[in-house]
Amino acid sequence: MEATYEVPKLPSSQLKIVLLYLDLIKVFNLEEVEKLFMDDFVQSTAPSSLHVPSRTKEEDLAFLKGLSETLEGRHLEVTDSVGQITIYDIVESPGKAWVHRTLTGSLKLLLHGEPPKGKAFTVECIYLFTLVGHLGFHKIKAITDFVDAGAFKEMNGGN
Repeated sequence: MEATYEVPKLPSSQLKIVLLYLDLIKVFNLEEVEKLFMDDFVQSTAPSSLHVPSRTKEEDLAFLKGLSETLEGRHLEVTDSVGQITIYDIVESPGKAWVHRTLTGSLKLLLHGEPPKGKAFTVECIYLFTLVGHLGFHKIKAITDFVDAGAFKEMNGGN
């Protein structure tokens, strides 16, 4: 699949928030990420058969902080040698933004308690951002991550 998405010259205010989130998460700027979330923010992963529990705002920020500490202050690498994020499309409607992407790389980090395997992976997913706001200012109320269950299980050691 070839990447086809190009950021519009005049992105909507909600798209600006989604793109800002995607940029901030790469460098683990959690103070700024926190400002983008509603107080009742929820992050969830689907399908539910993966048994990944939903996280509140505080839990998600703690998860991201733990991941950042695992990286010992390094940025989330999205280069060809470690991993590459490809965005294929972003579709918007009022209060919603769908981001279709893949993450390709190799497991060089502790992931879900499993030791690094160095095994190559490609995981395709669609993020559904639910946004609240008006007059050009939005916050993220929820992110639902719809993942390729087979690839996700394989990436996590078949669990």
